[in-house]
Formats: sequence, structure tokens, C-alpha cells
Amino acid sequence: MDNEYAREKKPRRLGLIIFIVAVVVFLLGGILLIAGIASLTKGQAPKVKPDSTLVLNLERPIQEMPADPFAMQFFGTKVYQFSELHDAIKRAKEDDRIKSMLIVTGMSGIGIANAQELRADIEEFKKSKKPVYAYFDATGNSGYYMASCADKIYAPPSTIMVMSGLYAEIPFFKDTLEKIKVQPQMYHIGDYKSYSDTFMRNSMSDAQKEAMDAILDSLFNNFVNDICKGGRFTPDQLKAVIDTGLQHGQYLKDNKLVDDLVYPDQVDEMLKKVNGNKEKVSKIDVCDYIKDKRVVLDKMAKKSVAVVIASGGIVDDGGSRESNTITPGRLNKLLDQVEKDKSVSAVVLRVDSPGGSGLASDIIWNKINQVRKSKPVVVSMASVAGSGGYYIAMGSDGIVAQPTTITGSIGVVTGKFVTKGIYDWAGVGMGMMKRGRNADLWSAYQSFTPEQEQIVVGHMEQFYKDFVTKVAEGRHMSYDEVHKIAQGRIWSGEDALKIGLVDRLGGLDEAIALAKEKAKIAAGEKVTIKYYPRQKTVFETIMEMSGEEIAMTMLRTVSPELFAKMEKEARFVEMLSREPYSLYMPVNVVVE
Repeated sequence: MDNEYAREKKPRRLGLIIFIVAVVVFLLGGILLIAGIASLTKGQAPKVKPDSTLVLNLERPIQEMPADPFAMQFFGTKVYQFSELHDAIKRAKEDDRIKSMLIVTGMSGIGIANAQELRADIEEFKKSKKPVYAYFDATGNSGYYMASCADKIYAPPSTIMVMSGLYAEIPFFKDTLEKIKVQPQMYHIGDYKSYSDTFMRNSMSDAQKEAMDAILDSLFNNFVNDICKGGRFTPDQLKAVIDTGLQHGQYLKDNKLVDDLVYPDQVDEMLKKVNGNKEKVSKIDVCDYIKDKRVVLDKMAKKSVAVVIASGGIVDDGGSRESNTITPGRLNKLLDQVEKDKSVSAVVLRVDSPGGSGLASDIIWNKINQVRKSKPVVVSMASVAGSGGYYIAMGSDGIVAQPTTITGSIGVVTGKFVTKGIYDWAGVGMGMMKRGRNADLWSAYQSFTPEQEQIVVGHMEQFYKDFVTKVAEGRHMSYDEVHKIAQGRIWSGEDALKIGLVDRLGGLDEAIALAKEKAKIAAGEKVTIKYYPRQKTVFETIMEMSGEEIAMTMLRTVSPELFAKMEKEARFVEMLSREPYSLYMPVNVVVE
């Protein structure tokens, strides 16, 4: 009887396995087929009508790396890649089909450094004498910051604006860790290297307060002064508005924060008149305009400048396959390509990174020095180039940063968490054996011995000396000069310029101009800009996906709500793993 049951059960199991495999193959095959079709249709340019308004919707995310083509194709994700956005606005200035621009700010999440660069692009667009309008239903600091560069600003009568200034939130977990019986053993080199303080202290140190005060002062002054460039009010008048904390409706009009209180359809009527079409308003989103290549800015260019994007935390090879991280393998492969490309006269490395692995940073630094032997390398800093982010920038032929770019943090931090208390509380015993006196150096079950502490701190001190020495060589300064401004301290870009950590203030265009100068290319000579990495096709993206990524894609298709929840939790964990300081421009503006 049992044998008969076993014989019946075995075919059932086999049938179930075959069914599951068939379903997976079918789904994967379908995805690949759709991806293939999508790849064939990729690149079909949208129709830009001769009386168009270019729409810049700042409620959409802006990132440095190319957007995920799979997400855009199948899930309707709208993401601006900064370099594409930058180039699109430049093309629109020369495009006679574009008659005006509409900036929709809303609760924008754009960081202040990217916002500064984008404002400069819009100011350049305005030189074409094409009007720029801004509209928001509700907005915050960064939204109004972007709206303030428009010729006219509009909002509905019921609008709410939360322009309340900047503040910093820095969590400290010393007491929390004590409660759960975890002992942090963290060490840092540099008085201002505050990452370990998050776990070792329950409040800010005097050094951290000093650094954060300077950063907040710099960012706030830039925020206020940039908005006031439009002449609507003086800095004192704007600060009085900010101190109200919350602004709405008629208050905005009475205080000249907006030109009028109107609804979207009324804005469309204005655009009809400006564009010269009384029947309808033609709008094209920048996401779609990017695909249109009718206007070419670098016609007849004989030389090119490569822009290589390095965005995300710096991790060792094998540590992450995610596109939002920097690994030596991926980045150095791109640098290899531009090094061998004879048509490339100079390289701009676009850095947007809070740092990460010291080993990975050093390998990238070495590769940059190799490239410099054949062509100049200039760094363009975006929102942040801290710690390892500055490490990969320091040996270049020139560094350009925005006034508000978080810069520096030349220091070292390391350590471990001893979890023996949790094991003891849970009644877990641990059997340990070793060969080698310090084989248990990184064991989470026991604290560092005095000898091990000397080993760890000695290694950190040596790395710090090497870091400072390389900065001194790259920036043509003495060791003592660098050490004085290093010690793990972060600086704003404008302060970093004063102390010699950067060469110029500006964005991507300024970095390209400096790269041309270093390559002895005349300032007025046109060059082709080549971006790396290039945007992949949907098919290429799927072929490179791991089994886990394919499974997550299927989950996103079947249960988008569950996927969104998991994605939100993952972002929170990622945030906790970074340098633990956040500068907020409420609402939803974070510089990390």
C-alpha cells in the first residue's frame, strides 16, 4: 500500500516541477520577446510641434546614472538622467520649435547642488528670449528655489508652500545599542570624522557641530541669495517669509512670491498666446524631447570630450551588481574605453558619491592616474564627493564643484559591533577555535584585545597618512596644509574652493570647459560630448539580470503594492548604511 502511494506521489511531484519550470520559462520568454520588440522600436523620436512648450516636471526623480530602460518601457517610470536633462535644455534653446518652457515644481526632491546647476541651464535658456513659466499646486523649499528662476510664477488660490529653511537631523544610537546589548567598537582618524560618533555617542561632538554649522550657513546663504537674484525681494525680506514656516494662497501673491493665483487651464491659455497657437497648447515633456535629435549642437566637431559618470557608494568588486554603486571593475572598464579612444581628447569624471571602500577608491584613483598620462582628466562634482568620492577626484587635473557640493571628509573610520550580549541574553553558546593569535580579529562575539586595537588603529593611521599624502600631491599642497583641513571634515563647494580642495565653481559645462583648456582645445571650438555608461536597451538589461532581479521584476508585475513596500524598506536600510548625516530642505529635499 505504501509503495503504491509512493509511486503515485512521485509522478505528482514531477508533474508539479515540470509545471513550475514551464511557467517560469514562459514568463521569461515573454519578457525577452517583449524586450526584443521594445529594443527594435527604441529610438522612435516623438513629434515636436512647431509651437511647443518644453515641460520640466521636477516631481520626477533626477539621477546621474542612465535610467533603467526596463522600468521605463514596461512600468511607465519617468526618470530624468541629469546629463540628458542638461543637454536637452541646451538644445531647446536653439530649437525654433520650442517657444517656451514650463517648470512644474510641486514637492520636488531635487538636491540643492543639482538644483543650482539646473537653474544655470534655465538661465542660459532664457537668453533665447523664450519665456519661462513656473507652476505648482503645493511646494517646498527646493520647489520654490527652482520656480524662482522663471519669468512668471503661478499657483492655484488654494496652494500651500512649506518654505521654512534648512535643518539637520543626526541620529545617535549609543543608548539604543546598550539596551539591546550590542557593544560598538568604532574608531576614526580625524576629529571631524563623525560616522563612528553615531554609534559611540548620544549627542554631537563640538567638532561635528562646527562642521555642520558651516555647511548649513553655506547652503542657506546660497539658497537665499540665488532666489533673490530674480529681484523679487531682498535677502532680509525672503528670510522673513521663510521664518513664517508655512505660506499659502493670498499670502504668496501679497508678498510677490507668485505673480498670480490661477488654475492649470489658465496657464495653458497664457501658453497659447506665447506660442502663437490660439486653438491648443502643445506640450512636450523633457523625457520625450530627449529622444528628439533634430537639433545637434556639435555639428562638424572634430574632437570629443568623454563624460564618465561615477555615482553611488563605492564598493569592492563583487560587493554589488547594482547600477547605483561604483565598483573598480565597472568604472575602470569605462575609463579603459575612453583611454583607448583616439577621438577623445579629454575626460570629465562626474562624481556623485558619499564614499565607501578605501581599497576600491584607491584602485580607481590609480586608474585615473594612468588615464592622465595620455589625456587630461577633470572632475565635475555633483551633490556630494565625500570621503572615497573625494579620494577618486583628488588626483585629477582639475576639480569643479557647485557652491553647495558636499566636499572632503578626508578621514578614516572602521570598527565592529560586538553582539555577545545578545547571544548571552538569548542563551546561545558559542564554541570557538582558532589558529593564529589574531584570527578572531573581526569576531562579533568578542571585543578587540589591546593588541588587536593597536593593529586596527595602526592600519587606519597608515591609510589616513596615505590619503592626506595623495591629496597633497594632487592639490599641490604640503602634508601639513592638507592635514589641517582634512581630519574627516566636510566642506561646502564654495568653502572648499577657498581652502584649495577644488579649482573652480560650476557644473558640467564648466568642467568641460576646463577639460578643453587642459587639452589645449580653443574655448570656442565645438566638441562632441560622449557619455559613459551609455543607455542600455531593454533587451540588454534583461540579459544581464540575475535570477533574483528577474524574480523581483515578476513580483513588481504581479504585486506592485508589495514591491513598492519592499523597495521603500530597502531604501531605508541603504540610507542607514551611509554617512549618517542628512541636510534637509523641507519638504523632501535631502543632501546626503
